[in-house]
Amino acid sequence: MSFGKSLRQYRENMNITQLEAAYQLDLVPNTYSNYERCKRPIPIELLPKIKKAFNIPDEQFLDMLLNQSHRRKKMTVEKLAIQTKELRERYMISFGESYFDLISNTQELRQLLGFLNNLDDKKRRLCLNAIKSILVIYSDLADELVTE
Repeated sequence: MSFGKSLRQYRENMNITQLEAAYQLDLVPNTYSNYERCKRPIPIELLPKIKKAFNIPDEQFLDMLLNQSHRRKKMTVEKLAIQTKELRERYMISFGESYFDLISNTQELRQLLGFLNNLDDKKRRLCLNAIKSILVIYSDLADELVTE
């Protein structure tokens, strides 16, 4: 399996969306998608950033790079589930740490998070999708203003 496909499998196991992955790596979402689909080679200088952003253990990252995941002994389903849970937890801790300053220094963001926390899951998703739509529209308008 190529590195792009291994990266996709790792991302999906971690329950990370392509959009989230692209933002974590400061990439355009289409570019990231092309890396995973092996439509575009991944620049070597991006590899350390990928490892750090997804908090990939050294041994697993090396296996992904060398396309040698088959050389490991097969794990039991239970052990694999535990390992996946631990990796997800490490990723979420790393994710939280990387945005800690933004959250602690932005009162509006903390207020928004508090508001979202008090909504049930369905209302939270509706609200977040509305915010995403507003941001897309705002981004498009901002781009038009800059080019005029």
